[in-house]
Amino acid sequence: MTYMKTRILYLSLISILFVGCNKQPEVKSEQAQESFEVVDNKISEYMDILDNPDTPKEEQTRVLCKDYPNLYESKYIPALLKLAPKDYSKEKLMSDLKVSTDYYAEKLDITCK
Repeated sequence: MTYMKTRILYLSLISILFVGCNKQPEVKSEQAQESFEVVDNKISEYMDILDNPDTPKEEQTRVLCKDYPNLYESKYIPALLKLAPKDYSKEKLMSDLKVSTDYYAEKLDITCK
C-alpha cells in the first residue's frame, strides 16, 4: 500500500511539473504579443503622421528620418522576431523598412541626412 501511495505521489509531482513547464512559454508568448502590439500601434501612429497631408513637413521629416527607423530597428524587429522567428528574418524586415522609408521619402519629397 505504501508503494502505491508513493508511486501516485511521484506521478502527480511529475504531472504538475510537466504542466507548469508547459504554461511558462504561454506567458512569454503573451508578453511578446503585448510588446509587439504596443510597438505596432506606435508605428501605425507614425504612418498616420506621414499619410496626413496636414502634418507639418518638419514633423514628417523627423518621423521619417529618425523616429520611425529607430523604433522599427530597436523595438519592432526584435518583438516580431521573438513572436514569430520562423516567419521573419532581420534581413527581410530591414528590407521592408527601406522600401517603406523610400516610398515616403519620394511621396513627401523628403531627403534624410
